[in-house]
Formats: sequence, C-alpha cells, structure tokens
Amino acid sequence: MMTLIVPIAADHSDYVKKLPQPFRFDDEGTMFCVKAITGLPMEEIKDIYFVILRDHEERFMLSEQLAMQFRKHNLKNAHVTILDHHTSSQAETVACAIRMNGIKGIVFVKDADCYFSTDEILPQNGVAIYALENLPIVDPQHKSYVAVDDMFYVTNIIEKRVVSHFFSAGGYCFEDADEFCDYFDRLKDYSPLYLSHIIYAMLLDKRIFRPIEIDNYQDWSVAVKLV
Repeated sequence: MMTLIVPIAADHSDYVKKLPQPFRFDDEGTMFCVKAITGLPMEEIKDIYFVILRDHEERFMLSEQLAMQFRKHNLKNAHVTILDHHTSSQAETVACAIRMNGIKGIVFVKDADCYFSTDEILPQNGVAIYALENLPIVDPQHKSYVAVDDMFYVTNIIEKRVVSHFFSAGGYCFEDADEFCDYFDRLKDYSPLYLSHIIYAMLLDKRIFRPIEIDNYQDWSVAVKLV
C-alpha cells in the first residue's frame, strides 16, 4: 500500500482575489484537484494527503469544500495538510507533507492540473509517461521529458527539453519516503527545483525507475488554462 500526495501549495499573484484553479469545479461539480486522482487504483492507496496553503484555506474555506468532495467521492482515507507558508518548489511541498504526517514507505505524487488513468502502480520508483503524438493539443515547453530504453527502464528525465517523445504525465512514485526527503535536502538550494531534478539525481546514483504507462491523459493547463 502506498501514500498519495497531491501538492497544491503554489502562491501565484492571480490567486489573491480568486479561487486557485485546482480548487475550481468541473461541469459535474468535482474539484479539479480531486478529479485529478480519480483515475488511480484506489485499492492500492492507504492514505491521501491534499497539501494546501493556510492563506488559501482561510480565504476560501478549502477544508470544508474538500471534506464535501471527499464524501461525494467516498474518499474516506483523504486528509488535508495545511502549510503556514508557501514553499519554494513542489518537491519542498512533498517533503513537508511527508515530515508533517510521519509518512513512511512508498509515496505517489500526483499533479493537480492533469488527469490520467492507470490500472496498476507497482511499489517501485516510477514516472508516469505519455507520448506527445497522442495529444490533440501540445504545450511542449512546459513539460519534462523522459527517456526510456529498450528494457523499459527510465534512463533520463529533463525539464523543458525534448529528449524523447515521452513526457512526464504528472505522476511520480518513490519507493522510500525517507530517501525522497534525503535527496530533497541535498538539492533544496537548487532553484528552480523540480521533481525531475530529484529523479535525475537518483538515476545518477543508480536508483532504478520504471515508466508507468497511462491512458486517458488530460492536460488542464492547456485545456482550461490551469496555472
């Protein structure tokens, strides 16, 4: 069983007066950040943590709204973690969530601005991948790209440079939460710091990552201009 973390702790200037886009609702009344996880195999997940900012919580009463979403989707194992201050990176948000909640073992990190479905997430280091040619609309400059060898191992991951027709689809599995935090501590002064940098450092240290094949990818950052 693994722990799912959904980091939503960015603090953009356009969030001052309006609800951050991940917390808005689709046509069926589901928050996009909640919809983002509905394609995952929930039977493999023991706990879910949505990580938000206190400023957003107080301004928009997000805990109450998320609690209603959890009931609507029968997410009895979902929780809200509130950070007092915005973080410098998604990686820092994940590390904060791990430490604040005492999370151990396998962690799956899911971006809140996209959707995909998969039948299985193996308990190992992995990156969800999708092929560029399968997208009807492409925003290539805002993605990280994943090179996969003939034996189906991840050999490289790099930001904003097309080294493969596979891109990172917004899902990342780390088989040891403590190890993730160790790598974050090594790289935390690097700016900007992406999860891809954590993975690349682990690859350099001979950690094995497998690609996670997915279906039904939806990029809301393009489709509905999520930030």
